[in-house]
Amino acid sequence: MKNFLIAFSVFTCWCVVGLYFLNATRAFNNRKSLFVDASSTVESPNSGTIKKQAPGYVLDSIYQATEPTEQLAERGIYQDSSLAKTGNYDKLIDDIQKRMERNQRAIDEDEERLRLAKLSKTATTKATKPNADITFRPVFKMARLVRDENASRFLAEVERRLKIKPQAKIEIIGYTDHIGDDRDNYVIALEQAQKIRLFLIKSLNLPENQVIALSKGEEFPLYPREQEDKIELNNRYELIFK
Repeated sequence: MKNFLIAFSVFTCWCVVGLYFLNATRAFNNRKSLFVDASSTVESPNSGTIKKQAPGYVLDSIYQATEPTEQLAERGIYQDSSLAKTGNYDKLIDDIQKRMERNQRAIDEDEERLRLAKLSKTATTKATKPNADITFRPVFKMARLVRDENASRFLAEVERRLKIKPQAKIEIIGYTDHIGDDRDNYVIALEQAQKIRLFLIKSLNLPENQVIALSKGEEFPLYPREQEDKIELNNRYELIFK
């Protein structure tokens, strides 16, 4: 009987120890479950996931979107982890402002290059017009050049220059005023320049290949359209000896 009581007492002690151990283990598991719940994930309205973690832990990803980056950019959403963590968009604003300033500088530089190109083109156009050696304003009647005093002085001046330089090539360039159709004016100036060419060839017995006739029509006027009393002087024929 004494041995039975001793054995029963030992068994009872072990039972108490076991129950205490089980109770302590359950409490530990309950505390652990709190951390598991805190780190669980839930679905966001945009089908992304928001990760919750226990206090004191740094979140390595606050929001993970399922939409493509291009669609997010169109909606003004930028996937920048530093911005998402801090909520500070100053850097993004500075980058956009710097980009806009660079674009504006590029536009200003292009406009300046275009302005310089136009000035260069104008200067080149003016430079391509050589100075006339002789300016002749003939009179035409019945589609023929009139041999008047002006024509005689013109012929004498051409002959004088050819004595200095007999093999010189002669260019006869016709110009008109702005009155009328520009294409008609070009044709008229060319036809009359050809008549002056024949006049020189026959009068001075020149080779045909020594004299050529050209037309510039309304180009390079001597007087602007506003000076109506002088625009008639734009009708002229210039000779260049080469």
